[in-house]
This record gives sequence, C-alpha cells and structure tokens, in this order.
Amino acid sequence: MLENAKQIKKFDIIVDLRISKFFSNNSMSNNPYLSVRNLEISFSNAKKPTVHDISLTIDYGETLALVGRSGSGKTLIATSLMRLQSHTSITGEIILDQQSILNLPLAELVSIRRRKVSYIFQEPGNSLNPSLTIGYQLLEIVEGMDKKKRILDILKKVGFTNLKQIIHAYPHELSGGMQQRVMIAMALVNNPKLLIADEPTAALDVVLQKQVLNLIKKMQKELGFAILLITHDFSFLQQVADRICVIYKGTIVEQGIPDDIIFYPQHVHTKLLSESILTL
Repeated sequence: MLENAKQIKKFDIIVDLRISKFFSNNSMSNNPYLSVRNLEISFSNAKKPTVHDISLTIDYGETLALVGRSGSGKTLIATSLMRLQSHTSITGEIILDQQSILNLPLAELVSIRRRKVSYIFQEPGNSLNPSLTIGYQLLEIVEGMDKKKRILDILKKVGFTNLKQIIHAYPHELSGGMQQRVMIAMALVNNPKLLIADEPTAALDVVLQKQVLNLIKKMQKELGFAILLITHDFSFLQQVADRICVIYKGTIVEQGIPDDIIFYPQHVHTKLLSESILTL
C-alpha cells in the first residue's frame, strides 16, 4: 500500500510538472516580439486562400518551429510575413516589435527587413551571388560603422578561422556547410531580433545538419534573437524548438511543446509525422 501511494504521488508530481510546462509554453506572452493573428494568404488567380486562420506568437529569444510536409504553406507564411511573396493578397494582422507592419509602405518595410528581421533559405548556392566574393557580399549588406571589423567578428562567431581566405573566396570554392555558415553570418551581421530560417539544413547531410543547427542555437544564446524555424523534419525539434506549430493544408492544426507534439500528438497529420521518427 505504501509503495502504491508513493507511485501515485510521483505520478501526480510528473503530471503537475507537465501541466505547468504546457501552460507556460502555450500561453501567449503579453509582449511577444512577433504576433500574427488570423493571417490569410491568397494568390491572385486562386479561388480560395492557400493559407488561412494562422495565429501565432514568438517571444524574444524563443524558437518556434512551423512544421508540415511539402506544400502545406510553411514557406508561403515565412515569406509573406515581410511581404517577400509576389502576386498574393494578405489579410489579418502582423505585429512586429509592437508595430503593425502588414500595410506599411514598402520603403518602411524594407528598413524593417534590414534592421529587425533576417532570413536563411534552404539553398545557399541559390542565395549567394556566384560572381562576387564572400567579403564583398557581406560588405554590401552590413550597416553602421566599423563594417570590416563587424564582418570579421561575425565570420569568427560562425566558426571560420582563416578569415582572409574566406573573405576573398567565391561561393563555388566553399563546401555546402561553409556556404550555409556564410548565410548565417550574412543573416546575423546586422544583429536582427528575429531570424526566419526556412529549411536551413535541407541541402546538407546529416552530420552538417546537426552542426548548422547547433551553430544557430549557439548564436541565439549569444545574441538573444528569436527564431521562426520552417521545416518538414520532426527528428531534431526536441533539441532546437521551444514550441511547435503543425501546419496542414494551409492552417495550424496543433501546437504545443515538443514532447507533447512528438509523443502525444492529437491531430491525425501530427501522428503521421511523429510516427515517422519514432519508427526510425
């Protein structure tokens, strides 16, 4: 009887901790860095919205993963937040750093893109200019004073040691992993408060995937920026995400902390995603 009572008490403590963790991670912050409410995205020739009823928040220093299979609308959401997607109609509300940005004039939005939000895309080879050196491409985007010093500092932070060689190198002279580290450096050189990483490891092998993700998390701890991570891969989310939103057919069907989403999925699509890694 005593042993059973101890087991029951231990179980109750675990449940209480899980409930506390759930509410602390799923409650909306009073002051999130990014708040998206009732977002709806339609292409100009479409009969109905491709993305609908998207509401999410990201706090300062938090990593939110938007997960779903190819074609679910993840990248469309990521690019539409800063109106990078052409031929679309966007309705709803996007609040960044307590400022509504959805209907801002383009010049103001471009300024916000440069100062507050950066992107990392999945194919660094397509994002880097093949005819310009890495140093020149960094120099083109860095803002403020002491540009050369800031470029050298950020290249050191992402793990490069032979800085002179990297600065004078062309993209094709670097490996895929090195190119992705350059993309991370370019994204972070102006100290953004939000990093949107769209499948940042999709073009890399498994070993490089882990290295790049570890690097992004390390930089996040040092600089304190928030991350919106776009991915279809469930396998690494426990290590990198604070919360997960599962998207299916253009809408969020489930969200919560990684342990709950992976081990206790509720939606049938989430269960399929979870089973794919649990089986492995």
